[in-house]
Amino acid sequence: MNKTRGIIKALAAAGLAALVLVSAGTARAQGRDEVRQALYAGDQDKAIALALEALRGDPSNAEIRFLLARAYAYSGRLDEADAVLDRLLIEHPADADLLVFKGRMLCRHNDLDGAERTFRRALDAQPRSADALAGLADIAAWRGRYDASLVCARRALDLDANHAGALFRVGSVLLWQGDYGRARGYLARAAELEPMNADYRRALDRAVPLFVRQAEIRLSGRDEHWSDGRADYGDLDLAVLFGLFDDRAKFVARMGRSWRAGGNDDQIGLEAYPRLWKGAYGYFDLSLAPGAEYVPASSVRAEIYQTLLTRYEVSLGLQRTGSAAGAVSMAVASAAAYWGAWYPNVRVLWADAAAGTAFTWMAGLRRYFAGASYAWAGFGRGARSLETGSIEEILAGPAWFFEAGLDVYVLRDIKLRGYISRREGIGGADSTAVSLTAGYRF
Repeated sequence: MNKTRGIIKALAAAGLAALVLVSAGTARAQGRDEVRQALYAGDQDKAIALALEALRGDPSNAEIRFLLARAYAYSGRLDEADAVLDRLLIEHPADADLLVFKGRMLCRHNDLDGAERTFRRALDAQPRSADALAGLADIAAWRGRYDASLVCARRALDLDANHAGALFRVGSVLLWQGDYGRARGYLARAAELEPMNADYRRALDRAVPLFVRQAEIRLSGRDEHWSDGRADYGDLDLAVLFGLFDDRAKFVARMGRSWRAGGNDDQIGLEAYPRLWKGAYGYFDLSLAPGAEYVPASSVRAEIYQTLLTRYEVSLGLQRTGSAAGAVSMAVASAAAYWGAWYPNVRVLWADAAAGTAFTWMAGLRRYFAGASYAWAGFGRGARSLETGSIEEILAGPAWFFEAGLDVYVLRDIKLRGYISRREGIGGADSTAVSLTAGYRF
């Protein structure tokens, strides 16, 4: 009887001990999961508090300590993150995840040489580490070794096709190289996988040529020669491009003078290109020429561009122009594609100009090079685009036109732009316009 009672007590004690162990393990797992959830939700202060609380009951838990190091780092407390991470690496010197994160921390300290060595140590410890390869891709890109960066990032994607960091790096390099079409595809996938990552969303928004450009100042001159003997038209413009609101909007402030029929008019204008909702940006333009005799006294334009399926772009807009010859209202629409380094586009315009051009169509093609440099050509019937024509051209009657030009940066920051545009009037005069622009980006 006593023996039986002793066995029962022993079994009860063992069961109680097992229950305590299971409860402790469950509590540890729950504490770890809560820290991870707070970390992924971006609430770093909560993640730190939960991790410290969990470590009071289990101070040697390496997984929670690693989560704590990440929370410290993401909240900007780099010294505390380094201290926790370095202690972990002393205990686990061949842990690939710890080494990758140490490499990331060294990048934040701008120690790229140390980071590269650490990422390679992680690869030695785990040869199939997509995270380590993505880290090496980042370092190569920051050093301007774009081909090497793409090799490492694509090796990472071979191991993990949904590695957001590697997708982001491929997209970023292609964007810098002017390959906007493929860049948008990679960046969109990265943003889809990690929708809370502001860097990924910002890069996708910036995958439009205009938003890649830095602040710059430029001076443009334009001359148009006519076949009917009238004096050449001339234009001289000074423009400044700058970004505001963390580059969520680009602005162009401009002023200029136009020479027509022996006289001249002065003009001022402001263009705004804000990023709007997902995949959309706007173009708003206000131009004024107080007291103008030859060019429109005012022009207001609003157009919205929307990306579709990451690669395609459409737009709709309205414009109202007022001049001594009368006011004209216009509706515009366009469609284009970011097809790798190529940007084919078509554009149509309807106007209520009774004596002028009621309908315009034009087709064009751009070829992007590194950065925002490109060459372009286009043709159409009606009134030329505002890029090569003048606002008052809508009143001059329809014409066939062809245009081609270059917009490039040389010696890194010097902007050179030029184009030639030929206009064959339908029942009217012909003209040839030539324009040159020089500028500097900061």
